[in-house]
Amino acid sequence: MIYNIHHGRAMNGTINLDRIAALIHRHQPDIVGFNEVDRFFSRRSKFEDQFAWLSQTLGMEGAFGASIVRRRQEQVREYGNALLSRFPIIQHTNHGLKARALTISEPRSVLEADLAIAPDKQLKVFVTHLSIVHLMQRVQVDLLARRIAEASTPSVLMGDMNMPSGGSLWRKLMAKASDVCISQPQSTYPTFPSIRPVTQKDYIFVSPSIETIEVAAVSTDPSASDHLPLLATIRLS
Repeated sequence: MIYNIHHGRAMNGTINLDRIAALIHRHQPDIVGFNEVDRFFSRRSKFEDQFAWLSQTLGMEGAFGASIVRRRQEQVREYGNALLSRFPIIQHTNHGLKARALTISEPRSVLEADLAIAPDKQLKVFVTHLSIVHLMQRVQVDLLARRIAEASTPSVLMGDMNMPSGGSLWRKLMAKASDVCISQPQSTYPTFPSIRPVTQKDYIFVSPSIETIEVAAVSTDPSASDHLPLLATIRLS
């Protein structure tokens, strides 16, 4: 599952992580990627460590990758991507996705984690949130495509990509991995805006050795965030 939780802000303006946790608990995904997660970040999320709360509440292992870091005296305030897993997380790394010469958009990152799916089987997972600026997206997609190509184990890339299905950047990612939606009769799954979704911003891409069984844009609680979560059932060969 990939879910942009909008720092826990529901469509009525309230901060309520309980609704996010309840939705995830209901659907029981084994792996969840989150975008727009705050850790002590600001008043908007009550300076709460949302990542730690979700991990503890759902009883899942976790990894966090900051895209924005602010320091005030001794306190570190972070905003970025997170991963929760029912499988052991062997290791994880956070990579910056900002080109040095391009500072026209907020910093972005990709969280990379290796999961132990079975004693002799690993899965690499990337969680990211791309820029809304096309020039930045081009640089970021090039970096992501390279990381997927270099992976030595089956891989999943998921996140709020801020791009249309079928576009040039989507096709560049498709050259390295498959959009899980393409294998399904519906082919696209609108996730934004959550109440009456008209466009797909959230994607899950899988490497060639992974088979997609089923995909859904989850509308269990559409007003819990401004995005719907995208849920895929996959099988590793």
